[in-house]
Amino acid sequence: MKTALTLALLLAVPAAAQQTTEVSLRQVSDRRAKEFFSELTLTLELPKIQSKEVVASRAFVKSATDDTGSDLVDPEESNPEFEGNPRAMSADGPPAPALVSVKLLNPPRKAKTIAAVSGEIELFMPGRDPNSIAEIAKFTTMGGKALAHKALKANGVEITMLTTEQIEAERNARIEKKKKEYAEAGYEGENLEDAVRSAAEYILPVEEGELLARIRDPQQRLREITWVDAAGEVSTVIARDDEGLVTLSSWGGAPQSDWTMRVSMKTEKNVVRYAFALKDVPLP
Repeated sequence: MKTALTLALLLAVPAAAQQTTEVSLRQVSDRRAKEFFSELTLTLELPKIQSKEVVASRAFVKSATDDTGSDLVDPEESNPEFEGNPRAMSADGPPAPALVSVKLLNPPRKAKTIAAVSGEIELFMPGRDPNSIAEIAKFTTMGGKALAHKALKANGVEITMLTTEQIEAERNARIEKKKKEYAEAGYEGENLEDAVRSAAEYILPVEEGELLARIRDPQQRLREITWVDAAGEVSTVIARDDEGLVTLSSWGGAPQSDWTMRVSMKTEKNVVRYAFALKDVPLP
């Protein structure tokens, strides 16, 4: 369902005058399931912002009620994840407006409209800040020292790929720490050695295809790390923290020496915030 309902959203810009943009209600989807995946979703269209500019978006709902007075705010969506936009940064096809999903709880069957819903939209638009993306070519050959890039420095992010020798040193230090803990707990002799040997199997277990890094991000700017192969194919990296060290892996396999690490970061310039408020939205 598409309606002609149009309203203004206010862009919250720190230390700057507020700006406005138009937004239309593109669609209302009331999906009902007996157990999982039931939700009411509003799709908002921002006609003055191109979809290819928005890499990801999310919506924070502050209040939402239907015409029966039911609260439609989903407590599980209080801190939603960014939803990726597959059309971002693509020149394929005609220009299309940005779309943002707003997720709510299902209303009662007797409800006819969403009486009022308000909140905030966030758009991640890396093109608005040259320090949004850091690309480090041949990063696998740079073990032992912090990766150098102006965007990393500007955002206070430090990434150091560990060498095989450094990984072994870290592992041995943790094994010694564990041995001391067991000894203080009363283990000794053969029992102590067996306990340490068993625990060592789970200390920094770097598997084939995985890399270990030390990452410092005090301002929580990191959004995503990907690997780009020589042909330009992108693999999303899964990061797993282990007491301050981060294991990096991908379904795309082990990165080769000619691959590039692409680090995506959120900044004050590329995360754009809008307040929104809708009234009397017809339900399907």
